Amino acid sequence: MGEQQGKVEKAQEIAALTPRRLGGKGCLKLALPLLITLLTACAHAQITLPPIATPAGVIPQITIPKEAVLPQQAQSSGSERPRTQPKRNTLDAFKALRSWESLQQEFQRTVSISGRKSIGFHLHQVEGDFTAFRDQNYFGQGGQRITDNTEMTIRVNKFLGFLTFDWRWTNSRFRNPYDSRITYTYESPNFTLEWGDITAALGSTNPLVGFNRTLKGATASAQWGNHRMRYIRSETKAAARTITIQGNDSPGPYYLQGSQIVDGSERVQVDGVEKRRGEDYTIDYFGGILRFRDGMIIPRTSTIVVTYETYAFNSAPSLLEGWRYETSFGRGYNFGFTMLSQKSTARTPLRRRTEQFYGFGAPSVPYDLQFPPLRDANNPVIVTVAGAPQIEGVDYYFDENLPYRFYFTRFMPQNLIIQVEYTPRPDPSSTIGGDREVMGADFTLPLGRVGSIVWNAARSRAQAQGSNLEATAHTAVGKFEFGRLSLNATYRDIPAEFIGIESVGFRRNERGYQTDIGYRISAISNFQASLSKARVASLNPLSSAFGASFTDTDIQSYTYTYTPQNGFQITLNRNTNSTRTPSSRTEQSRHAVSLGRSWKNFTLSMGYEQSDSDAFSSLSGGTRLQYHIRSWRSQLDWTLNSQLSLRASAGSSDIEQKGGTTNTQTRSLDYTVDVSWRPWSNLSVNYRWRDSDSGALNLNASDFRSRQYGNPFPPSASFPTNPWGVGYNGNGFSSGAPMFSGYTYFGVRGRGQDLSIQWTPFDALSFDIQWSQNRSVGDFQTNSSQESLSIGASYMPLEWLTLSASWAKQEVQFLTATGSSSNEFLNLSADIGPLRRWTINLNFYLMKTDSVFGEGFQGAQGNFSQQPVGFSARVTYDLGAKQNLFAEFQRTDLKGYLPSRDTLFNIGYEYRITRNWAFVLSYRFREQLNLDPQYQQYSYRARSLDASMNWVF
Repeated sequence: MGEQQGKVEKAQEIAALTPRRLGGKGCLKLALPLLITLLTACAHAQITLPPIATPAGVIPQITIPKEAVLPQQAQSSGSERPRTQPKRNTLDAFKALRSWESLQQEFQRTVSISGRKSIGFHLHQVEGDFTAFRDQNYFGQGGQRITDNTEMTIRVNKFLGFLTFDWRWTNSRFRNPYDSRITYTYESPNFTLEWGDITAALGSTNPLVGFNRTLKGATASAQWGNHRMRYIRSETKAAARTITIQGNDSPGPYYLQGSQIVDGSERVQVDGVEKRRGEDYTIDYFGGILRFRDGMIIPRTSTIVVTYETYAFNSAPSLLEGWRYETSFGRGYNFGFTMLSQKSTARTPLRRRTEQFYGFGAPSVPYDLQFPPLRDANNPVIVTVAGAPQIEGVDYYFDENLPYRFYFTRFMPQNLIIQVEYTPRPDPSSTIGGDREVMGADFTLPLGRVGSIVWNAARSRAQAQGSNLEATAHTAVGKFEFGRLSLNATYRDIPAEFIGIESVGFRRNERGYQTDIGYRISAISNFQASLSKARVASLNPLSSAFGASFTDTDIQSYTYTYTPQNGFQITLNRNTNSTRTPSSRTEQSRHAVSLGRSWKNFTLSMGYEQSDSDAFSSLSGGTRLQYHIRSWRSQLDWTLNSQLSLRASAGSSDIEQKGGTTNTQTRSLDYTVDVSWRPWSNLSVNYRWRDSDSGALNLNASDFRSRQYGNPFPPSASFPTNPWGVGYNGNGFSSGAPMFSGYTYFGVRGRGQDLSIQWTPFDALSFDIQWSQNRSVGDFQTNSSQESLSIGASYMPLEWLTLSASWAKQEVQFLTATGSSSNEFLNLSADIGPLRRWTINLNFYLMKTDSVFGEGFQGAQGNFSQQPVGFSARVTYDLGAKQNLFAEFQRTDLKGYLPSRDTLFNIGYEYRITRNWAFVLSYRFREQLNLDPQYQQYSYRARSLDASMNWVF
């Protein structure tokens, strides 16, 4: 009886943990063998899998039906479960799987599958350009006898209590190589093993050997008693960088000199104060673009330090290996020992990539490649539109500041397929380079209730810039509490020759101290003081021999905060800092006050800051710059009622510069207003107005298209500097940005407003109106004035009939070059059915686009006019019993510049075997004719007989 009762309780535990259900027993029985097969195959597969692109759209997941779950048995009340459970052995988990039903319950609790898969067999007859047919059909697999298109994600969360599996994969030609992921994890109470694509850290409290990287390899950790050990062996998957950017009197955008940034890897500081993503800034991980929140003006005397990881394509990955042991002696006594090594590997030959886009519309809209391309005779960039080659400088051009961004010189309709083949620029992975190893020890000495002292030491050996370097570094941190008084003291002695393992963070080679004092005056008021002095080493990554220059820094900061629960919260701050080198000196002082208060429906914050800077450089005959900056900012959020809300922010800075070539006075500003109004449940109105001006623009732009006019900036972006910006851009702990990776910019000027209205006068009719007007000038900007209006309507007079119409018009005027673009678009559609057995979809669109380009466009001058007209129809007839016949027709005629005609006809039969599984047999005709005489050889005509099996998970 006891054994039988234990079985019942175990079954009840598993059933109680059951989350979502699969939709059908048949689907479940089909999915389980498939999943077991996939897991078995993955277990024997190599860790390195083909990279994938993230699937577009929403992919439904497998869910398990309630009918598949066994009904729970009545709980036995014969005995009471002991309060303390014995430790569970890994093999004990298999005892719960004594039946097929128990295995089903474990799968439904831990496994989720999403994605799609299509396997096709094709017989093709192709006339004309086979390459154009291949690229524009069957997801880039046109012409192949067998095609396989897969996008799948499998996640297993602690299967049997100790196995976790995360697998994401696609075989698309146009995938992002770093979107694929396969990770296995084994977890037990005292041991964890993880391998595959991982984010690994040794968990060391020793900053000299701290490590946190995105890797491809394995890591293991074990714990017994008061002892813990962790081991890592892996290849680097991304490069760690820490760069500095000088403020430009605006919230941004700021280019981080690298694209494809690892999500969540970044940390941002402004003058030593760390900022929070979402609250203080936003970041575009794909393009590497950073922008601070509205109204947060970063003055030119401030320094932004950003540390992040970026995927390094065409690079030589490093081999990392290391371990850490730590133990606790009790009562706060801790000891740890860490060893790490980083060895370079052979660089693989350069690999080319192909990326695919659909038209983005107006020529002012950029196209961003995943990686910066090489653009030389040996590594050409090949751009095609509907199979026709495009000429750089005539049909498209690259942005000179953002190396991965290019523009077309004419409007690109959304139905055009654009392909770009290129060689990504080799990434050095490390700007310092060389093999290295480091070992370190750390010890924590408790001082009772008073505090503790942590001592860290490390010794490194490295081959860097043709030199064999050895060095020993020390740090000591003391934290003390004396009633209301707190004291934190840090001492660092990190020689310039100390080369550690590269990782994200704000560490640098320096010798000095920092003291932080805090005093709690009352429950609502505090005083803090920070004193810091250091001699910071700056390495020269571009030199062939190892060398370092040194900067003496001094920082003093005092802050008082008053934070009552009801009433205005006040913060007062004074900061003085200085830097000195053999050839320059800089002294700065800042005073700031901020106020904030929240009421029931109203929140207000405001602040004022005054900054003075005096900088001198003996280079180039001697230069002295003096700045006097006065800045204020405010922000309010006001919810008047449930129908109307208002949000506004404003920031402004007055900058006086003395010295240099001339004395200048500029004003930077950033204003935004957002209004949301919902007077009735069927009407909503949203409006946004913004105005931003950094006060100065770059007068030396190398790209004619982005020439700008305005007040010039200081002669050097690195002068003057402040203590928070020295010692980065390549040091003993992190790389800087590689050469020619892009440029930080000088300024931006823009203004715009957006209005959107959604109105549903009754259930069958709805309207959507969008209007925008934008003007922007500056680096990384469109350098254009744009105005657009779109109106859409949807009408459903009958349950089986839906009519839709949309009209849009856009006017673009370039401001820094001679050119304009005018575009108008009309779209009509009708969805009929299901009407008895018929379903019909009809669509018609008409477009007129006219782009004129003159002086300033690198040779792309002239009139680019096009008039595309398109029609599409799809008819489906339901045969019943999960079967249907279908036919579809598409025709697009393009007149004007580069005329063409595209025709597609497809007729077939579909049989749905299950809800998620279908068989399709069809005949397909596709004709792409380029009517321009110089591109007629890129035309093709193809007939295909297709049979495919399609799964949607």
